[in-house]
Amino acid sequence: MSDDPDRIADRSARALQMEDGRRIGYAEYGAPDGHPVIVLHGTPGSRTLFASMADVARKMGFRIIAPDRAGYGLSDPHHHETLSDTAHDIQALANGLGVNRFYLVGFSGGGPHALAAALLMKDRIQQVALISPVGLVSDTEYVSMTSLQHFIFSYLGHSPVAARTYFHSVRSMITWFPHSSDILVTQYATDKDRAILDQCGLRHSLGTSMREGLNRSVEGAVQDLRLYCRPWDLALHQLQTPVSIWQGSDDTIVPPDAAYRLADVLPNCRLEVIDDMGHYWLFGSFERILDAIRIVPPRRNRAFRTAQ
Repeated sequence: MSDDPDRIADRSARALQMEDGRRIGYAEYGAPDGHPVIVLHGTPGSRTLFASMADVARKMGFRIIAPDRAGYGLSDPHHHETLSDTAHDIQALANGLGVNRFYLVGFSGGGPHALAAALLMKDRIQQVALISPVGLVSDTEYVSMTSLQHFIFSYLGHSPVAARTYFHSVRSMITWFPHSSDILVTQYATDKDRAILDQCGLRHSLGTSMREGLNRSVEGAVQDLRLYCRPWDLALHQLQTPVSIWQGSDDTIVPPDAAYRLADVLPNCRLEVIDDMGHYWLFGSFERILDAIRIVPPRRNRAFRTAQ
């Protein structure tokens, strides 16, 4: 693990020390001098999630900066009372790396954190891209969910003890049987998701990201659920930064309805519903996302459907 951001030799395991003494772990992929894109992993996950996208990012001239959130991977655990609080870690990382203007991408559980950071750093973020995001899941009365989604967002999310027990069991399983993480990430995925992940060993990459994220602690995952599943303390209606949401219509991991409700609340949001696709379509289409964020969408809400 290197504390020197100027060393390029190993860009996959770095750490930045904050003023309070905590460390934020992060990785960099793509072009070292490219346009910065801070990408936030899912729940559970880690900075290694985006390693498979390094070649695409390099070819397109993007510098991918992928932090571990507090309690994941190389980042020290820290209690954040609200989603707004988590944004200061992203701000500290950007400041520490000397990154002023950048794009911000949140995948799955990284989505709410990306919106919190966008509200804190309004003038520094050019565009927010949310891919298969955790949406407004606290509105369970209005959001259609599968039994799995109810278990995660209605039960685990409201019981830190149950969430901690659950993630400890997952951690133990993948510690004793490392390949089980490859199975766990696709256990509830759609057939199309599995086909995408089986390409180029992406299933293994996702499993590796889960193992790395839970390696030192389960507190990051427990905290994520606690923050998502209570009313968000974010003034989403005030966010004027352009936001693009891509959501698979057949997502079995996060409820699509929650993402649609999120798009309705954001005043400057473009929602693209991808028909017949699940949660992990991003891993076959990262070039498409990077190409899209070059273009700032029009300042109005609009939604449309596409086929993958």
